[in-house]
Amino acid sequence: MTWTLFSQQPRASELLHHSLLNHRLAHAYLFAGPKGAGKKQMALHLAKSLFCPEKEADACGACLTCRRIESGNHPDVLYVTPDGASIKIDQIRALQKEMAMRAVESRHKVYIIEHIDKMTAQAANSLLKFLEEPPVGVLALLLTEHSHAILPTILSRCQIVPFSPLSPDAIAQKLSDAGVLPGIAKVASHITTNVEEALILSQSESFAQLRNLVIQLVHECRQRNSSPLFSIHDMLHKSDKIKEELPLFLDLLILWLRDILYVQVGRHAHLINSDQQDVLQGQALAWTKAELLRGIDLVMETKYRIERNANAQLALERLVLQLQEG
Repeated sequence: MTWTLFSQQPRASELLHHSLLNHRLAHAYLFAGPKGAGKKQMALHLAKSLFCPEKEADACGACLTCRRIESGNHPDVLYVTPDGASIKIDQIRALQKEMAMRAVESRHKVYIIEHIDKMTAQAANSLLKFLEEPPVGVLALLLTEHSHAILPTILSRCQIVPFSPLSPDAIAQKLSDAGVLPGIAKVASHITTNVEEALILSQSESFAQLRNLVIQLVHECRQRNSSPLFSIHDMLHKSDKIKEELPLFLDLLILWLRDILYVQVGRHAHLINSDQQDVLQGQALAWTKAELLRGIDLVMETKYRIERNANAQLALERLVLQLQEG
């Protein structure tokens, strides 16, 4: 991988690449952004770029040095993760001891600390002293999803590099590259900004089942002699993970109702469930725009109520009855 492949984080990659080229790297960087935004990958690439013998200010990714860093077997690159629920002071002390030693294979040493916000108070204070007086040639790369939980004194001693959430298109492409069907990948990419979560979702049996239930429910809500409540009761009684699956079901329902609205106004390029366009076209004939807009509001209200501990079954039954009324 080269810097040009970090197209989803252009500001971060350009900053680090230019700093490398101009020999102006800071002694400590804080990579801050949501899970799945590529912080760890960029930290490893920066470390490789310092050591790679094949490229200047970049990494080939194929040489022995790059492969050792990727696998965690390079003596001058240390990676620290939480021990259980937190990063403990003994881990930071061991890191400091290792960083105080001379580099084995070059004049650089790098340490990467993941979930820096999970340090204990003692560990944070110990790291702070280390950041205040960094050894020559040592680069600190600190990663976090929650920069607000980090001591201001630590923040002030790092150059903060913000990472943006990946776009739905980028996530969908990664899922497709992993073998997920394009239609499913597109829907999953609009449920979460985390690639790993989207991959798990898209590969689960419940994801496809819940989307099929959404399609069935929306259809039954506009059929005179149907009973959509039976479909909901069936879901509630068959699933032993209903509390975990209900938010996903409601998110899928919002996306589906919105897609019907897009069909009605001719914005087919914006469809999320684009692999179900024929079904959407058929259901678009049964709903008015006002009913769809109200339906989306009702689903969002139901999500809000359930998040605040309303009875899930009662809230869902109420939603179905309201959707039937139009």
